[in-house]
Amino acid sequence: MRVLVVGATGRTGGELVKQALVAGHEVVAYVRRPEAVTAAPGLTVVGGQLGDEATLAAALLGCDAIAVALGNPISKASAPLMQIAMPAVIAATKRAGVTRVVVLSALGVGATFANTRYPYRFGCRTFLAGNFHDHVAGESQLEESGLDWTTVHPGPLNDGARTSHPTIVDAATGYQMPRAPRTTRADVAATMLSMLTDPSTYGKQMLLTSIQR
Repeated sequence: MRVLVVGATGRTGGELVKQALVAGHEVVAYVRRPEAVTAAPGLTVVGGQLGDEATLAAALLGCDAIAVALGNPISKASAPLMQIAMPAVIAATKRAGVTRVVVLSALGVGATFANTRYPYRFGCRTFLAGNFHDHVAGESQLEESGLDWTTVHPGPLNDGARTSHPTIVDAATGYQMPRAPRTTRADVAATMLSMLTDPSTYGKQMLLTSIQR
């Protein structure tokens, strides 16, 4: 499989690139700063801005799927990001003939707020609210895009090791996530990578935590 990763210089995106290469996939890293990416066999680096539809579409040629693993730094947590990136991603995939899109979101975004419990729910309503608004503004555009999309909604992220049996559930089931649903970036990367070829997740918001059920 050849997959384009948007956000490859971030901690989660970097882990996704690493796992994809180890699994033998070809990876195109679409980044704003190509010099920040270390060369590796099977890796192609393309420089471009998030809203640059033409450059993104060119980078997508020959790809089977696109994984979006974007995230703002804490200092700019509420700055527009997904609402800028998603229109370009949607348009570029259509130009390049790519239909599979997996997007990193967060637990509590949009309808997945119903899957949260306190104390995490309190954060969704307060200091995470601005960031979540940006996610909704971008991700809601997928619903009418005609693409085979999936959004992945993990709990608070950390840099721990990959776990053997993370909890992965369709948000539409109404499943209530743990009160403190900590999730490793390694589990997020592995989940996104597996979902790229999993049609059972098309059009779904998938919950994720490293805590086993």
